[in-house]
Amino acid sequence: MAYIKGKDKRQYTMFPECIDDYVESDSPVRLFDAFVDSLNMDELGFIRSTPKEEGRPGYDPRDLLRIYIYGYFYSIRSSRRLERECKCNIEIMWLTGKLTPDFRTISDFRKDNKDAIKKIFKEFNRFCFNLQLFSKSFISIDGSKFKAVNSKDRNFTLSKLDDRIKRLDEHIALYMAELEACDQEENRRLSKEELEHKLNVCQQRRDKYNNYREQTQESGESQMSLTDPDARLMKQNEGFGVCYNTQTAVDAESHLIAGFEVTNNPTDHGQITKIASDVKSQYGTNCLEVVADKGYECPKDQANALLVGIVPNVITRSESNITKVSFEYKEAAITEVLKASSKPEDIKVCLEAGVIPDIYENILSEVEIKDRATYLGSINVADSDILKMTHEQMRIKAMEGYFVRDANCNLVYCPAGNTLRQKSIKRNGNIRYYNKLACKQCKNKCTKSAWKEVDFNKDILIKSSRPSDKKKQASKQNITPSKKIVKTVVNYTLNLAKSKMEQRKCLSEHPFGTIKRTLGSYYFLLKSKTKVETEMALFCLSYNMRRAITMLGVKPLIAQLA
Repeated sequence: MAYIKGKDKRQYTMFPECIDDYVESDSPVRLFDAFVDSLNMDELGFIRSTPKEEGRPGYDPRDLLRIYIYGYFYSIRSSRRLERECKCNIEIMWLTGKLTPDFRTISDFRKDNKDAIKKIFKEFNRFCFNLQLFSKSFISIDGSKFKAVNSKDRNFTLSKLDDRIKRLDEHIALYMAELEACDQEENRRLSKEELEHKLNVCQQRRDKYNNYREQTQESGESQMSLTDPDARLMKQNEGFGVCYNTQTAVDAESHLIAGFEVTNNPTDHGQITKIASDVKSQYGTNCLEVVADKGYECPKDQANALLVGIVPNVITRSESNITKVSFEYKEAAITEVLKASSKPEDIKVCLEAGVIPDIYENILSEVEIKDRATYLGSINVADSDILKMTHEQMRIKAMEGYFVRDANCNLVYCPAGNTLRQKSIKRNGNIRYYNKLACKQCKNKCTKSAWKEVDFNKDILIKSSRPSDKKKQASKQNITPSKKIVKTVVNYTLNLAKSKMEQRKCLSEHPFGTIKRTLGSYYFLLKSKTKVETEMALFCLSYNMRRAITMLGVKPLIAQLA
């Protein structure tokens, strides 16, 4: 039996086939084409959206935008790969009319139209709003780490720089000692010229790291990335990596991404109000409910969210159905009109006056107005002496058996003379310092754990490392009386929607899984936060297009665009 045979490659046809015949009627590329045609490129701010009357003609930004939408939809993001696809991919030929721009033209379009491309994501969401694909019932917020164009070797934390500079100083001291003894000994392993070369290399590297440390301290940041200056070292499921922490807000019923935010904050604390406010303005609702996991638990952020009409249903660490929120009390006359208003400024007046607005009728309860005492930290004699010391004097004092905090440089000297850097800020406001590398081979056993973590209140500058001395120190130290400040606050009980919180994982994980696994977009190609936001907008746009096609189909969507 014979095989099915194709056409002869060298056979001519009198009437060549139309390109349109090769593209199926329900192919997603037809949606891309119709959507781009519906955009107003001038209003969106695309460069060269209106052709010039003179000079060599350029490419229409619509055609280049079609190439990128197709590329991100089908996991082809590199400008060089897109250039190749323009020459061999029949669907892109159909989209662009067989145009073949080079990779530099394709790459420059994405670079020069960063802000305009971000708006494309919102334009498609606006189209979905008109089709009532968004339920607008509530949203789920979650974050995920995406790798940046920066290796771990090109990222330096202050602790890493301290450790490398210390090791280089030891090598320099060793080479200097060998050079001094070089003339007196014979048959040495390294010649004088080799020792001088190694010494120069170490000194150059030490100067480079010192320069990095000074730049990092001057900027107020805790780390520096050389390839992508906005990327940060973060903890991922598979370990540590230089990443961006991307936040998405997902609609409850449609699973469409309503909004996103790209941050270089390694944690999710304080992210609810910012991203939910943007989604609320797009939804046009008076009150928006949000669900989030334990990583978003932040009383200040939750209070700020309530002030602008956002209900933060954040899973508590105690798995409770209620949580407390506080506002500074400000007496005001609350009328029925003010109480019924949904404007953020009116909500703020009501909450600060101890009156529950109508939009929070079943959400907030148990109003309690009371005085709260706070203290400006007490300063003891030992702490006041530390303020007068130089860096070297602080180090010497620490080696007597203390942890000494340098408030100006935000670091701590340990009893071994090593430097502990800030690790995190605890919920009670204490700052935690540590240095894992320094404690690995330290002979001062000031703790039973593998490495020392020491917590300092912002008003404390010195602590004893000896447990037996802590009680003596506390009894002998001369403490000046602290200043007491009394503030009147309003406490509310926030009733969390348990049924909505249980749906969080099914909502938030789905888009990230599709973007990272199906689309293969678990890392960024561009550098700097503004360019990375452009890529994330294309990620979210391609996901929402897939979702809309699944919900309605290509042909009904095109019919609505016509």
